[in-house]
Amino acid sequence: MKPLEGVRVVDLTRVVSGPVCTWFLASLGAEVIRVDPPGGDVTWRIPPWVGPDGEQSEAMGPDDIGISYLRKGRGKRSVVLDLGRPEGADAFRRLVANVDVLVDNFRPGVMDSLGLGYETLSELNPRLIHASITGFGPDGPDADLASMDLIIQGRSGLMAKSGFPDGPPTKAGATIGDQFPAALCALGVVAALRQRDIDGQGQYIDVAMLDGLVTMLWDEPLDLYRERGLPDRIGNGDPRGILDTFESQDGWVTLVITSDAQYKRLTEEMGRPDLWELGPNVPVRADNRAEICGEVAAWMAQQTTEELVARLQKIRVPAGAVASAYAADDDPQIQHRQALVPLQHPHASQPTNRLGPAFPVKFSRANTDQTPAETLGTSTQAVLQDIAGLTEEEINSLRAEGVLG
Repeated sequence: MKPLEGVRVVDLTRVVSGPVCTWFLASLGAEVIRVDPPGGDVTWRIPPWVGPDGEQSEAMGPDDIGISYLRKGRGKRSVVLDLGRPEGADAFRRLVANVDVLVDNFRPGVMDSLGLGYETLSELNPRLIHASITGFGPDGPDADLASMDLIIQGRSGLMAKSGFPDGPPTKAGATIGDQFPAALCALGVVAALRQRDIDGQGQYIDVAMLDGLVTMLWDEPLDLYRERGLPDRIGNGDPRGILDTFESQDGWVTLVITSDAQYKRLTEEMGRPDLWELGPNVPVRADNRAEICGEVAAWMAQQTTEELVARLQKIRVPAGAVASAYAADDDPQIQHRQALVPLQHPHASQPTNRLGPAFPVKFSRANTDQTPAETLGTSTQAVLQDIAGLTEEEINSLRAEGVLG
């Protein structure tokens, strides 16, 4: 079985953070019903598009799915409903009365303006778990500010922390301002479902992107760093020890020394007993870090990446090559783990040549396989009829009025 089998989720999200959260829930087996406005959100309209006959970038057809949604829409049903129309909002309320979870990532106040806030919906469904991802939270002095990944990375301090002392603040290469809060929201939903198992009551879950990145940063002793006068940015190193990225003849190598024994083995491999005397324990190595790292850098620069990684791993010193951002699909370990999988169009007989991430949690006995993303609006009729309880006449009326796109 699937871990969240029997849980029904309405996905009222867009772009990255919300769709990733609900993809996690779909991967765990929840029945996720994605509700889009007519035409879909922006991710539907960005080429290239994939259809039954392959990929193209000319004009989106009715059976085409954008690459972004082909990834994040896996395991979800697709419904089109115009919530800005009173008839659409009413149909949505009837749908939510029969589900377990609602996830949205609108700006604060949007759901209330549609008549779909938690207070309203919880009266219809006291067991409803409503999770919202916002940039800064639903209240507070900056709650109404626009938020995107880059904005949150900057505001949280992450950008100031990333990069080298003589360089500008630098964002993380991945959209962690979106994706880490997405994981936190999925965790919150699972926890709330467990609590509801105990007391039978739903609740509101508030996840702010800013909170998530601050949590990541303050796992480190930033207040202590500040007291000691360390700069915001320290590059790839760490003032507490021999941890850095070094250039080889043909690339870059990461090195992490976490113990005296590892450092001893490194100095022996280098044939440099004088470096051991320069750093026999953590405090002394930290004080002499610049000189030690300079000598290590000179030694590494004379060898290839493959040679260095082999030598260091042989003596049980943690080290690895810095791979290209595009190398994951060629990595033997990543291939073994099946961490990337071919994307599938629902109406095509063969997978596409595009890859998407597999659900990154593996269970010994739970199934996390996913169905392909549906084309826009595929399940509108079935969901409104079977779950929301609308009659065929009501659905035909909504379609005639353009509420269903």
